[in-house]
Amino acid sequence: MNIDLTSWNKVREEKQKIVINAGFLCFGQNGYKKTSVQDIATAANISKASLFQYFGSKKDMYLFLYDFAGREIDRRVPEGLNDYFDCAEGYIRTMAVVSRDYPNLFDFLILQAQRRDFSEIEELLNTANDVCQTNLDTIYAHVDWNKFRDGFDKEVVTNLFNWITSGCISELSGQMPQEDVYAEMIRYLRLLKPVMYKPDCIG
Repeated sequence: MNIDLTSWNKVREEKQKIVINAGFLCFGQNGYKKTSVQDIATAANISKASLFQYFGSKKDMYLFLYDFAGREIDRRVPEGLNDYFDCAEGYIRTMAVVSRDYPNLFDFLILQAQRRDFSEIEELLNTANDVCQTNLDTIYAHVDWNKFRDGFDKEVVTNLFNWITSGCISELSGQMPQEDVYAEMIRYLRLLKPVMYKPDCIG
């Protein structure tokens, strides 16, 4: 992601948080195409000119928010664990913590789980891949893959994790509070552990 954030980096942290939450809210509820810069400016109680000064364009702000969400989660994920399921639960719990700090992030995560904007924004897929790879590198840094039964390689496990998280966010978000959605992700992971791990590796 190549965005000039010189002006943005001069903004005090409290105000940054307000702008970020406004972006998560507007994009999350309306999607990229139907959200205007004025919508975000109004939600953040700042001028439209200020947003253009911070990010340059609506597209760059969207890419910034996607990158920010991923990296904010990544920097808080606990490291040093060698059990995959401990790492995965830690990642989900971190998403929940970041969602509490940025209450409107969950709306944005729903949008990403449904991948509604991926065909509308140039560069989004590259940004998404970079963010996901960074997150996965952090999660899996010390995982002992020998604990898994035959047939559960890294790619299969990663796909299952992505399907659980995106599926829960997409399907359950309208039925239960955020905290319960994250709890459901963890419940499904725990159900999978005895199926995916070798019997002598189940603690």
